[in-house]
Amino acid sequence: MGMLAGKVALITGAGSGIGRATAELFASEGADVVIAARREDPLREVVKLAPDRISYVPMDLTRDSDREAALGAVLDRHHRLDILVNNAARQLWKPFVETTDEEIEEVYVTNLIATLKLIKVALPLLESSRGNIVNISSTAARYVATPSDCLSVYGASKAGLNQLTRALAPELGALGVRINAVAPGVTAGEYAMAQIAAIPGHLEALVSRTPLGRVGEPGDIAKMVLFLASDQADWVTGQVVDSSGGWQVAAG
Repeated sequence: MGMLAGKVALITGAGSGIGRATAELFASEGADVVIAARREDPLREVVKLAPDRISYVPMDLTRDSDREAALGAVLDRHHRLDILVNNAARQLWKPFVETTDEEIEEVYVTNLIATLKLIKVALPLLESSRGNIVNISSTAARYVATPSDCLSVYGASKAGLNQLTRALAPELGALGVRINAVAPGVTAGEYAMAQIAAIPGHLEALVSRTPLGRVGEPGDIAKMVLFLASDQADWVTGQVVDSSGGWQVAAG
Protein backbone atom coordinates (compact mmCIF):
# COMPACT_ATOMS: atom_id res chain seq x y z
CA MET A 1 0.00 0.00 0.00
CA GLY A 2 1.38 3.40 -0.99
CA MET A 3 1.20 6.57 1.08
CA LEU A 4 -1.63 7.88 -1.11
CA ALA A 5 -3.53 4.68 -1.82
CA GLY A 6 -7.16 5.46 -2.57
CA LYS A 7 -6.55 9.22 -2.88
CA VAL A 8 -7.36 11.43 -5.86
CA ALA A 9 -5.16 14.42 -6.65
CA LEU A 10 -5.32 17.38 -9.03
CA ILE A 11 -1.95 18.92 -9.84
CA THR A 12 -1.72 22.15 -11.81
CA GLY A 13 1.23 23.12 -13.98
CA ALA A 14 2.16 19.46 -14.21
CA GLY A 15 3.56 19.24 -17.72
CA SER A 16 7.16 19.59 -16.54
CA GLY A 17 9.43 20.24 -13.59
CA ILE A 18 8.06 20.02 -10.06
CA GLY A 19 4.51 19.31 -11.21
CA ARG A 20 5.59 16.41 -13.40
CA ALA A 21 7.80 14.92 -10.68
CA THR A 22 4.98 15.24 -8.15
CA ALA A 23 2.50 13.52 -10.46
CA GLU A 24 4.89 10.62 -11.04
CA LEU A 25 5.62 10.23 -7.32
CA PHE A 26 1.95 10.46 -6.33
CA ALA A 27 1.06 7.79 -8.88
CA SER A 28 3.82 5.51 -7.58
CA GLU A 29 2.32 5.93 -4.09
CA GLY A 30 -1.11 4.75 -5.21
CA ALA A 31 -2.95 7.98 -6.04
CA ASP A 32 -5.14 8.58 -9.04
CA VAL A 33 -3.78 11.81 -10.48
CA VAL A 34 -5.30 14.35 -12.84
CA ILE A 35 -2.72 16.77 -14.20
CA ALA A 36 -3.54 20.12 -15.75
CA ALA A 37 -1.66 22.74 -17.76
CA ARG A 38 -2.04 24.83 -20.90
CA ARG A 39 0.20 22.80 -23.20
CA GLU A 40 -1.18 19.36 -24.03
CA ASP A 41 1.90 17.73 -25.54
CA PRO A 42 3.90 17.75 -22.26
CA LEU A 43 0.83 16.50 -20.39
CA ARG A 44 0.57 13.52 -22.74
CA GLU A 45 4.20 12.69 -22.04
CA VAL A 46 3.56 12.70 -18.30
CA VAL A 47 0.56 10.41 -18.70
CA LYS A 48 2.85 7.87 -20.39
CA LEU A 49 4.80 7.55 -17.13
CA ALA A 50 1.82 5.86 -15.44
CA PRO A 51 -1.16 5.62 -17.80
CA ASP A 52 -3.15 3.53 -15.34
CA ARG A 53 -2.84 6.24 -12.68
CA ILE A 54 -2.40 9.58 -14.46
CA SER A 55 -4.78 11.38 -16.79
CA TYR A 56 -4.80 14.97 -17.98
CA VAL A 57 -7.07 17.89 -18.68
CA PRO A 58 -6.00 21.04 -20.54
CA MET A 59 -6.37 24.10 -18.33
CA ASP A 60 -5.42 27.75 -18.39
CA LEU A 61 -5.45 28.52 -14.67
CA THR A 62 -6.48 32.12 -15.30
CA ARG A 63 -9.78 31.15 -17.00
CA ASP A 64 -12.84 30.53 -14.84
CA SER A 65 -14.28 28.03 -17.32
CA ASP A 66 -11.04 26.03 -17.44
CA ARG A 67 -10.82 25.78 -13.65
CA GLU A 68 -14.38 24.52 -13.43
CA ALA A 69 -13.85 22.10 -16.31
CA ALA A 70 -10.76 20.63 -14.64
CA LEU A 71 -12.64 19.94 -11.43
CA GLY A 72 -15.51 18.52 -13.46
CA ALA A 73 -13.10 16.12 -15.13
CA VAL A 74 -11.78 14.99 -11.74
CA LEU A 75 -15.31 14.24 -10.57
CA ASP A 76 -16.29 12.47 -13.79
CA ARG A 77 -13.24 10.22 -13.68
CA HIS A 78 -12.79 9.60 -9.95
CA HIS A 79 -15.89 10.95 -8.15
CA ARG A 80 -13.89 12.77 -5.46
CA LEU A 81 -10.92 15.05 -4.78
CA ASP A 82 -8.56 14.53 -1.86
CA ILE A 83 -5.50 16.60 -2.75
CA LEU A 84 -5.05 19.86 -4.64
CA VAL A 85 -1.48 20.80 -5.55
CA ASN A 86 -1.22 24.41 -6.77
CA ASN A 87 1.98 24.29 -8.80
CA ALA A 88 1.08 26.36 -11.89
CA ALA A 89 2.88 29.69 -11.82
CA ARG A 90 4.13 32.53 -13.94
CA GLN A 91 7.85 32.95 -13.37
CA LEU A 92 9.53 36.28 -14.00
CA TRP A 93 13.28 36.76 -13.71
CA LYS A 94 13.81 40.41 -14.52
CA PRO A 95 15.05 43.66 -12.91
CA PHE A 96 12.12 45.53 -11.39
CA VAL A 97 12.74 48.73 -13.37
CA GLU A 98 12.52 46.77 -16.64
CA THR A 99 9.28 44.98 -15.73
CA THR A 100 6.19 46.00 -17.69
CA ASP A 101 2.76 46.61 -16.21
CA GLU A 102 1.45 43.68 -18.24
CA GLU A 103 4.08 41.34 -16.80
CA ILE A 104 3.23 42.41 -13.26
CA GLU A 105 -0.44 41.68 -13.86
CA GLU A 106 0.30 38.30 -15.42
CA VAL A 107 2.42 37.25 -12.45
CA TYR A 108 -0.12 38.27 -9.82
CA VAL A 109 -3.17 36.96 -11.66
CA THR A 110 -1.57 33.53 -12.15
CA ASN A 111 0.37 33.11 -8.92
CA LEU A 112 -2.16 34.52 -6.50
CA ILE A 113 -5.57 35.50 -7.84
CA ALA A 114 -6.26 32.49 -10.07
CA THR A 115 -4.81 30.11 -7.48
CA LEU A 116 -7.09 31.58 -4.82
CA LYS A 117 -10.08 31.17 -7.12
CA LEU A 118 -9.21 27.54 -7.79
CA ILE A 119 -8.99 26.86 -4.07
CA LYS A 120 -12.40 28.43 -3.56
CA VAL A 121 -14.14 26.39 -6.25
CA ALA A 122 -12.38 23.16 -5.15
CA LEU A 123 -13.16 23.63 -1.46
CA PRO A 124 -16.56 21.84 -1.38
CA LEU A 125 -14.90 18.73 -2.84
CA LEU A 126 -12.03 18.88 -0.37
CA GLU A 127 -14.40 19.46 2.54
CA SER A 128 -16.37 16.38 1.50
CA SER A 129 -13.23 14.21 1.50
CA ARG A 130 -11.53 16.01 4.42
CA GLY A 131 -8.70 16.57 1.99
CA ASN A 132 -5.80 18.98 1.79
CA ILE A 133 -4.03 21.60 -0.30
CA VAL A 134 -0.33 21.99 -1.00
CA ASN A 135 0.79 25.28 -2.55
CA ILE A 136 4.14 25.54 -4.31
CA SER A 137 5.79 28.76 -3.18
CA SER A 138 9.46 29.80 -3.37
CA THR A 139 12.34 30.74 -1.10
CA ALA A 140 12.27 34.00 -3.07
CA ALA A 141 9.10 34.74 -1.09
CA ARG A 142 10.91 34.43 2.24
CA TYR A 143 14.48 35.63 1.72
CA VAL A 144 16.33 38.22 -0.36
CA ALA A 145 19.82 37.85 -1.80
CA THR A 146 22.11 39.48 -4.36
CA PRO A 147 19.75 41.63 -4.30
CA SER A 148 16.64 39.51 -4.94
CA ASP A 149 18.21 37.89 -8.05
CA CYS A 150 15.76 39.83 -10.26
CA LEU A 151 12.88 38.03 -8.56
CA SER A 152 11.25 40.93 -6.72
CA VAL A 153 7.88 40.82 -8.50
CA TYR A 154 7.76 37.02 -8.58
CA GLY A 155 8.93 36.72 -4.97
CA ALA A 156 6.33 39.16 -3.71
CA SER A 157 3.57 37.23 -5.47
CA LYS A 158 4.72 34.03 -3.77
CA ALA A 159 4.91 35.85 -0.44
CA GLY A 160 1.21 36.52 -0.91
CA LEU A 161 0.70 32.80 -1.46
CA ASN A 162 2.56 32.09 1.79
CA GLN A 163 0.31 34.43 3.74
CA LEU A 164 -2.75 32.96 2.06
CA THR A 165 -1.60 29.53 3.24
CA ARG A 166 -1.29 30.73 6.83
CA ALA A 167 -4.44 32.86 6.82
CA LEU A 168 -6.66 30.15 5.34
CA ALA A 169 -5.49 27.43 7.73
CA PRO A 170 -7.88 28.36 10.58
CA GLU A 171 -10.88 28.77 8.28
CA LEU A 172 -10.24 25.58 6.33
CA GLY A 173 -9.29 23.64 9.44
CA ALA A 174 -12.80 24.18 10.75
CA LEU A 175 -14.00 22.41 7.58
CA GLY A 176 -11.59 19.50 8.02
CA VAL A 177 -9.23 20.69 5.27
CA ARG A 178 -5.49 21.18 5.75
CA ILE A 179 -3.41 23.67 3.74
CA ASN A 180 0.38 23.93 3.57
CA ALA A 181 3.06 25.19 1.20
CA VAL A 182 6.49 24.08 0.01
CA ALA A 183 9.07 26.76 -0.75
CA PRO A 184 11.68 25.39 -3.17
CA GLY A 185 15.09 26.89 -3.58
CA VAL A 186 16.67 27.03 -7.03
CA THR A 187 15.35 23.92 -8.77
CA ALA A 188 16.45 22.58 -12.14
CA GLY A 189 13.79 23.48 -14.70
CA GLU A 190 13.66 24.75 -18.24
CA TYR A 191 12.92 28.40 -17.42
CA ALA A 192 14.99 28.85 -14.27
CA MET A 193 18.13 27.22 -15.63
CA ALA A 194 17.93 29.23 -18.85
CA GLN A 195 17.76 32.45 -16.84
CA ILE A 196 20.61 31.41 -14.58
CA ALA A 197 22.79 30.36 -17.51
CA ALA A 198 22.39 33.82 -19.05
CA ILE A 199 24.27 35.37 -16.11
CA PRO A 200 27.96 34.34 -16.10
CA GLY A 201 28.98 32.73 -12.83
CA HIS A 202 25.47 32.87 -11.37
CA LEU A 203 24.95 29.12 -11.14
CA GLU A 204 28.27 28.67 -9.35
CA ALA A 205 27.36 31.46 -6.92
CA LEU A 206 24.00 29.85 -6.12
CA VAL A 207 25.58 26.46 -5.51
CA SER A 208 28.26 28.02 -3.30
CA ARG A 209 25.50 29.48 -1.10
CA THR A 210 23.74 26.12 -0.76
CA PRO A 211 25.06 23.98 2.11
CA LEU A 212 24.17 20.72 0.35
CA GLY A 213 26.24 21.87 -2.62
CA ARG A 214 23.93 21.50 -5.61
CA VAL A 215 20.85 22.82 -7.37
CA GLY A 216 17.65 21.04 -6.40
CA GLU A 217 15.92 18.54 -8.65
CA PRO A 218 12.13 18.46 -9.17
CA GLY A 219 12.03 15.11 -7.38
CA ASP A 220 13.51 16.72 -4.26
CA ILE A 221 10.53 19.04 -4.03
CA ALA A 222 8.03 16.31 -4.90
CA LYS A 223 9.09 14.32 -1.84
CA MET A 224 8.16 17.18 0.47
CA VAL A 225 4.86 17.70 -1.35
CA LEU A 226 4.13 13.98 -0.88
CA PHE A 227 4.74 14.20 2.85
CA LEU A 228 2.48 17.22 3.33
CA ALA A 229 -0.26 15.69 1.16
CA SER A 230 -0.17 12.35 2.97
CA ASP A 231 -1.67 11.22 6.25
CA GLN A 232 1.84 11.37 7.69
CA ALA A 233 1.23 15.14 7.98
CA ASP A 234 -2.33 14.95 9.27
CA TRP A 235 -1.44 17.20 12.23
CA VAL A 236 0.27 19.83 10.05
CA THR A 237 -1.48 22.87 8.60
CA GLY A 238 -0.72 26.52 7.89
CA GLN A 239 2.99 25.81 7.37
CA VAL A 240 5.44 27.00 4.71
CA VAL A 241 8.29 24.48 4.54
CA ASP A 242 11.57 25.32 2.81
CA SER A 243 13.00 22.65 0.52
CA SER A 244 16.16 24.30 -0.65
CA GLY A 245 19.23 22.32 0.35
CA GLY A 246 19.74 24.85 3.16
CA TRP A 247 20.10 27.83 0.79
CA GLN A 248 18.35 30.17 3.20
CA VAL A 249 20.77 29.27 6.01
CA ALA A 250 23.74 30.55 4.03
CA ALA A 251 22.07 33.25 1.92
CA GLY A 252 19.06 34.40 3.90
